[in-house]
Amino acid sequence: MKSIAEKANGEEVYKRLEQGLNPDWREYVVLVADKLDGDKHPFAVLAAIILSQNTSDKNSIKAYYQLREAIGVSPEAILEAPLDKLVEAIRPAGLPNQKARSLKEAAKRILEAGGEHILLEMPWEKLREFLLTIPGVGEKTADVFLSVKRRAPVFAVDTHAMRIAKRWGLVPPNAGYREVSRALLEFFGPEKSEEAHRLIIALGRRYCRARNPLCNECPLRDICPKIGVKEAERKRPAMPRQLSSRG
Repeated sequence: MKSIAEKANGEEVYKRLEQGLNPDWREYVVLVADKLDGDKHPFAVLAAIILSQNTSDKNSIKAYYQLREAIGVSPEAILEAPLDKLVEAIRPAGLPNQKARSLKEAAKRILEAGGEHILLEMPWEKLREFLLTIPGVGEKTADVFLSVKRRAPVFAVDTHAMRIAKRWGLVPPNAGYREVSRALLEFFGPEKSEEAHRLIIALGRRYCRARNPLCNECPLRDICPKIGVKEAERKRPAMPRQLSSRG
């Protein structure tokens, strides 16, 4: 088998992942920000995605709450905040000096462009181009925002999506961001791209790990071609689950 698509289509894979993973929105900083502040401040969602760069959601969620409490999540509040105070507020997310500069630059650019309402009103293709001009905002950051807040037909690619798309055989081993993004968008369809991205993150965290993947426990174990996974890892027996002490 060269591709998971030979065994199942995107809708079937989506249903399996949804039933087998059932991720909690509270585990994703972008959804935490959107539910708490996204209606009033769409910039808060972009800020949360910047905080999530190169760190875990656990760390970025802690940093987001501290930012929210100490400074606020509007572009005006972040632009006006003293840099040292901003750095301290977001320290749990790691790289606080770099991320603080990115947050301030994003706030400045968005306010200069007319305010955070442009994040909801500008045509999404033009908005993507605009976001990519902001230092600290790359393709993944832009695509996560567009997927969550604009329901745009894009598929954000993080390290989990990159790894899993290659193990599924949807792209060659040397595929880059755009090729992986197009392949996953085509496989799952634009209507489910945001939810599918979240399911892939959950799959990568729980089963399809970079090292020691739990192939024998994976909900896709019978249809995944496991490309690039060593034979010894494929046959590793599942670890016995511990029984709860509460009866």
